[in-house]
Amino acid sequence: MPFLKRNLKKIIITAIIVAVIGIGIVRNKIQSKSSTDKFNSQKQSVVTPIRQIIKDELTLAGSVDAQLKADLTFQTSGQLAWVGVKVGDKVKKYQAIASLNKDILKKQLQIDFNNYKSTANNFYDTTDQYKDSVITTEIRRILDRNQNTLDNSVINYELGDLSLKYATITAPFNGIITNISQPSDGINISPLNATFSIIDPNSIYFRSKVDQGDTPKIKVGDVAIITLDSFPDQSFESKITYIAFTPVSGESSTVYEVRFQLPTKNDELLYRLGMDGNVTISLKQDDNALTLPIEAIHQDSDKNYVLVKESTNNNLLKKYVKTGIETDTTVEILEGLNDNDQIVLNK
Repeated sequence: MPFLKRNLKKIIITAIIVAVIGIGIVRNKIQSKSSTDKFNSQKQSVVTPIRQIIKDELTLAGSVDAQLKADLTFQTSGQLAWVGVKVGDKVKKYQAIASLNKDILKKQLQIDFNNYKSTANNFYDTTDQYKDSVITTEIRRILDRNQNTLDNSVINYELGDLSLKYATITAPFNGIITNISQPSDGINISPLNATFSIIDPNSIYFRSKVDQGDTPKIKVGDVAIITLDSFPDQSFESKITYIAFTPVSGESSTVYEVRFQLPTKNDELLYRLGMDGNVTISLKQDDNALTLPIEAIHQDSDKNYVLVKESTNNNLLKKYVKTGIETDTTVEILEGLNDNDQIVLNK
């Protein structure tokens, strides 16, 4: 029995040695084959790495929007007495836009003032009546009600005064009128059916959306270039001014709003809301990168390699490389190659 165990052990050890030797032979054959492959000028071409600027960029679609825009309405219902603007008009800050009929409001204000005077007289009469009395709980309640009635009459008068003041809508900032839901006067309106829209054309910015996967790559202040479809030959140097913390609602995927500065005067209204375009954000840049065409890169498991042609015998060598910035056509080589290496491409 011990004899059989010793023989079994020898057989296992011998099998392991044979397997290791076999693997080494196969590996040597593979390496020998890769090192003895020849350059074929009919199927392959040769390039050398190029030193150039390479950029890692993110391009997003978007459109023009405005920071200052508002829908103005009246505080109360009433008769629309006057509309002083039309769609397209430029207005200044605090300029009157429309007004309600103030005659009724003035009369109501006069009534409120008369009620205030009567209430004030009653207040002083009651106060004089009980000024020398012992303040019992009942008298205290009478005086409190007297004070509350006077306070309410003052509040009613102030509300009437505010209604008269708010009967005229004024522009909150410089801008243009873009919409008037009720342009005709003499009609009874409510705050819901009489809206005046105003936009400041000089507060425009470029608005886009970024996918959640790309959000960590950008930050406020990153440089960007904007191109509008309406002006394809013109571009704007810009930067990120805002990245939303919450995602945009109603989208099929998780995206976040990103705003870009649009540094241009718009007094002539050349740039309008909704104009589409693209913005390119610069993520990384190397001004002296060693680069190759992206088709020169091959993959072996999780490693990248290139085929290098030997100048003496036209043999092809596999060289593993470390890559950096990639574009659609070019890749940066960080380690593994020299400027004079001849890299093989398949035609």
